[in-house]
Amino acid sequence: MLKRMGGKQGGVTLVELMVGSAVGLIVLAAVLASYISVARSASEVLASAKLNAELRAAMDMMVRDIRRAGSWTATALERENGGNPFTRRLDPPTDDGTIHTDITIHDGGKAVLFAYNGSFLGSTAGTVFGYRLDDKAIKTLQCNIDPAQPGQCQALNLPTTGWERLTDENTIVIEALTFSTAGSRCINLTQGGQTWEVAAAATLPACHSATTGYAATTDDRLLERRQIQVRLIGRLKARPEFRMLLEQAVLLPNDRLVTVP
Repeated sequence: MLKRMGGKQGGVTLVELMVGSAVGLIVLAAVLASYISVARSASEVLASAKLNAELRAAMDMMVRDIRRAGSWTATALERENGGNPFTRRLDPPTDDGTIHTDITIHDGGKAVLFAYNGSFLGSTAGTVFGYRLDDKAIKTLQCNIDPAQPGQCQALNLPTTGWERLTDENTIVIEALTFSTAGSRCINLTQGGQTWEVAAAATLPACHSATTGYAATTDDRLLERRQIQVRLIGRLKARPEFRMLLEQAVLLPNDRLVTVP
């Protein structure tokens, strides 16, 4: 014969249920907080990496080009006389102040123009390149020198047209871009190697008297060791708190020899 088993059914009380739910919510909140923190950190790392990649790519491009400034193929006569193929060359080869194929800084240090012969085939023609800060972006210039009309494309004057954007202002905002000759040195070969250096930010060459206040004597031979300081500040447009500064000194491999007029 079957017997009914007496006793109460097991379970949890309302208090126990509420305590368990509270503990579960606390654990869930901790997990969510940890996930949000990891996701935010990953987002910040990606944003920082993106900004660094964009600015470093622009800086590397400018540095690589500026190093070539004044690099010109020597003529056969210049090579026979021991001429340096990496010094400025003019066509005609006279420095009359109107044709410049070297490097110059403009717009208070916000723009640089320079030229070199990219073909290295002995051609008298070359290309003027430039970088500048304009409308919160870095812009670049390429202008082929016409030997018949060199005044239309030279490093002496800052053109108003022909500039193309190098950086996308919808992604990266360029807050500052400056060029200076700080660190350049001028050596007076005629006066026993007397040397002076550009200590502060300047836009003129080291051997220019207005840069250091030193006035050389007529017919003195000056050797100019050129260095261009590039300073770049940019930020992400979507996240302004991500801001970065890059600075680099660019040593030009071709020294300049100048005779004081």
